[in-house]
Amino acid sequence: MTRDPVCNMEVDEFSARNRSVYRGRTYHFCSSGCKERFDRNPEMFAESGMEGDMVQCLSCQTEIKKGIYRDDKGPYCCEKCYFRNKFLGEVIDRIEAVYLATIEAFVEAIDAKEHEVGNHSYRVTQFAMVLAREIGLKGRDLVDLYCGAILHDIGKIGIPDHILQKQGKLTAEEQGIMQKHPEIGFGIVNHIGYLKKAAEIIHSHHEHFDGSGYPRGLKGDEIVLGARIFAICDTLDALTVERPYRRALSFEEAKSYIFQTAGKQFDPFVVDAFIRAEEDLKFFTSKIVF
Repeated sequence: MTRDPVCNMEVDEFSARNRSVYRGRTYHFCSSGCKERFDRNPEMFAESGMEGDMVQCLSCQTEIKKGIYRDDKGPYCCEKCYFRNKFLGEVIDRIEAVYLATIEAFVEAIDAKEHEVGNHSYRVTQFAMVLAREIGLKGRDLVDLYCGAILHDIGKIGIPDHILQKQGKLTAEEQGIMQKHPEIGFGIVNHIGYLKKAAEIIHSHHEHFDGSGYPRGLKGDEIVLGARIFAICDTLDALTVERPYRRALSFEEAKSYIFQTAGKQFDPFVVDAFIRAEEDLKFFTSKIVF
């Protein structure tokens, strides 16, 4: 047995599939995530992490080596925990942070099932937090938006794989089935008190400002603000990630589309916030895989 140099977990080096060679030494990892962190900064992990050099992630409480991600509040095990604490650290307690980390891990399985590029659900959640900050959302409203954004596609669990994973254009019948996922997702989480408001974001994230969306044809302020924020974020990610059937658009091209459809697909109030926050949003669109 050997230890993963990133998380310090014991790894069977003979069965481990994830490994990297650095300065002539082979390192074994418990997961592809740890391997990716190592490969981004091997010097940090190859040189640190001696016995007793362990601390807890400030956000999810995972035992980690010092200095993986750090700010003036404490260390973090990964970029997700760092980002979550940056936006929600003042409005959630330690137990909630662990709960949200568990949700994120579950959502990664949904993205993997649909063969999404990178961590789609996490990326759109980043966009949503940036827009929410620009609009002025605070406190519990931020937590509700975070949960609704990260869980927006949970209803796709109920969509048959032959439709969910189809590479070509869906038939009208298949499109109708796919469009049931907001209602399926709402049904899955609506009974959980902690996620009650997030469930409405899940239910409404494909509604359009002019009433042309689905599943209920809501329009204007009938659509909760969190869903109106998220709708832009989902579209931004969809346009700027390359798909088998089209190239990825540049941020400027995506911004132009969003601006042109203000008042139709998107809330003009949220589009104005998008324009004000475009530099931060542009930064996050440049990070396709985490």
